[in-house]
Amino acid sequence: MLDTIARPFGLLLMFLYNITHNYLFSIILFTVLVKLILMPFQMKSKKGMMRQQMLQPEIQELQKKHQANPQKLNQEMQRVYREAGVSPMSGCLWTLLPFPILIALYQAVRKPLTVMMGVAKDALAEGGVLYNKLSEMSFNVSTLNSTQITAAKFITDNYSAFENLGVKNLRPVEFTVLGVDLSQTPSFQFWSFNWKSWSELWPMLGLFLIPILAALFMWLSTKISTSLQKKLPGANIEQIEKTNNSLLMLLLGPVMSLWFAFMLPAAMGVYWISNSVVSILVDVFLTKYYAKTMLSDFAEREAQRKAREAELEAKREEAERRRAENSGVEAENTSKRKQQQKKKQESAQKALEWQRAMNPQEPKYEPSRVGTRRYARGRAYDPDRFSFNGVDGAVNDSSELDEALADIEDALQAAAQAGLDTAPEDPGDKN
Repeated sequence: MLDTIARPFGLLLMFLYNITHNYLFSIILFTVLVKLILMPFQMKSKKGMMRQQMLQPEIQELQKKHQANPQKLNQEMQRVYREAGVSPMSGCLWTLLPFPILIALYQAVRKPLTVMMGVAKDALAEGGVLYNKLSEMSFNVSTLNSTQITAAKFITDNYSAFENLGVKNLRPVEFTVLGVDLSQTPSFQFWSFNWKSWSELWPMLGLFLIPILAALFMWLSTKISTSLQKKLPGANIEQIEKTNNSLLMLLLGPVMSLWFAFMLPAAMGVYWISNSVVSILVDVFLTKYYAKTMLSDFAEREAQRKAREAELEAKREEAERRRAENSGVEAENTSKRKQQQKKKQESAQKALEWQRAMNPQEPKYEPSRVGTRRYARGRAYDPDRFSFNGVDGAVNDSSELDEALADIEDALQAAAQAGLDTAPEDPGDKN
């Protein structure tokens, strides 16, 4: 599956090699052509990233204004991006596209026979023509499953023994350029090089320098990109330096390039070097081009933002002036509920004033007063808060009831005594 995806890139690399007859130049031209093919995507991504950076003053203003309301902040930020025609994710597209291309190129470099030349896989399988011939010539055929670049180098060096086998699309590819074999993997053990013989030192030293240059140009690309961002209108230099000049951002890309370049064939290191150089040139060109076209747009939005800030500042000053003028006057409350409460209090006050006017001699009833203390029992004190048998105004006090019962009993006794005194004499008493 991966070979099928990488096949178009392998064909392009083989086509460039047939034109230049130089493996180094073919990789450099491959990098340039891929950049040109992806240029529309990179232009759109660069334009989106620059527009986002130019909108940073407005975004920072919104962050200060709605820092206590994240939901409102998110809505306002989306509105600003929508009005400016910017997608927050547009800058991420370009960073993702080079990865599948890098994998496809690695597959073409690792398997030049099948992916780059188009040799049938049956010829390299066990029992195939190339498999048997390589085995006869004491080549380690077990490496054919993992990589074919060493086999391609071996076939090129001994091409006279393979050209008459009738293998379709098989051709020699010279991987050695300027005395450096790009099919080999660089070694970081520079102390093991033969420093006494230049003819033996240069092939190993050249391979050793390729990962170093790949890391160096990767670091240089990051520094130039940071410098270009600082020159854009509306750039937050402090934030850019804090983000891009951190140790992680400065070393992540170069260290990864250095490590991979020492783990893979030198041809991949050449690709990283050429890719970094071309990326620097394209980045400088696009930044200057879009900076000119966006400058007027940025100036217009910045003028609108400043006018809006001036208007808000004028409103704040006017509100402070009115507050100072009305500092001794109670502000009218426009709440409907509080207005109703105020009307009810005014009505109660008028009713009390009318009652006092109609009954000027009536003493003021204050149930909470104790002596000279008006609110000794609290404002809400009610002496009749308890009722007796549900009768309003009655108190649960049996003293009055006992007195009333005693009076009734005395009256009954008096009536009984009076009845005995007036009773008629018994006739039997006359005798």
